[in-house]
Amino acid sequence: MSGHQTKACYVCGNHQGNRLRYPREMMFGTEEKFEYLECDYCACLQITDTPTDLGRYYAGDYYSYKVPKEKNYPPWLLKLRKKRTRALLGERDAVGSLMARLSKHRAEHFDWLSRAGVRLDSAILDVGCGSGSLLRQMQRDGFSDLLGVDPFLEHDTDYGYGLKILKRRIGDLDRRFDFIMLNHSFEHMPDPRQVLLELRTILSNSGTLLLRVPVADSYARRKYGIHWVAWDAPRHLFLHTVRSMHLLAQQTGFDVIDVTYDSSRLQFYGSELYLRGIPFKNQKPYAPGKGPKAFTQQEWDCFAQLASELNIYRDGDTACFFLSPIPTPTGLYSA
Repeated sequence: MSGHQTKACYVCGNHQGNRLRYPREMMFGTEEKFEYLECDYCACLQITDTPTDLGRYYAGDYYSYKVPKEKNYPPWLLKLRKKRTRALLGERDAVGSLMARLSKHRAEHFDWLSRAGVRLDSAILDVGCGSGSLLRQMQRDGFSDLLGVDPFLEHDTDYGYGLKILKRRIGDLDRRFDFIMLNHSFEHMPDPRQVLLELRTILSNSGTLLLRVPVADSYARRKYGIHWVAWDAPRHLFLHTVRSMHLLAQQTGFDVIDVTYDSSRLQFYGSELYLRGIPFKNQKPYAPGKGPKAFTQQEWDCFAQLASELNIYRDGDTACFFLSPIPTPTGLYSA
């Protein structure tokens, strides 16, 4: 449907030329339709009516709430990992630098952390952390001041050694952090402007806010339309563009200081499955080598190669937005 002019965009207020889109719930395969507005100015996609029973679309096996497997490492290995972390963050350490060069895989969070100038003793907050698997990994990497909050957890968990996971909302926190990250949780929040205002009050003046989100102004979104896997209706309430993220930042006292792209082959194989009517929960038989219906290894490799190229050309379907607080007179921006 085109020419929809009765509802204004949440982000920019535009109400001229907005369109309605109707993606289906496909993670669990209920195939329920949901109405989203696509703004003609900032191109942000936003659900027009958030389900009152949204919680039921986060089933007990929803991936971010699965309890991470316990991994026990000897003290000597943890010390070596800490040295490697120092090197990956840019500190000079001969042993750590050697370990970093010998590592087969470099966890992507080191790219974010080094970009933000984070150190091992920085105060770090993960909002919408789920079960805290990333923070557990960071703890093993040597970070000592880690906190995760998620209002949908069943209970608080204290892992010791500087890591707690709390059933809290942002407004419940009363301390400041050097680095705050929202790893694919921002798009699940019904009032992103209020969220940014609250985050600004707990981010240190020299701190960095990282928002990792799907982006609607991307090749995969254009190619697959309502079958784009990252649409994830109705859980993703807002699917932003670079323009809409800049607008929100300006409205809440932040500068967008950098945008990097980190999309993966998921944007292709997930969307291809949705085109066939196959829910994400049933994806396993389609991985290469899993059977006659599976993608070929060549297709799989092409998906990864194309994702890498799209990231270089800033057209991947997920991005990292680095924000810093704008110095302002006290009270100008408030939650």
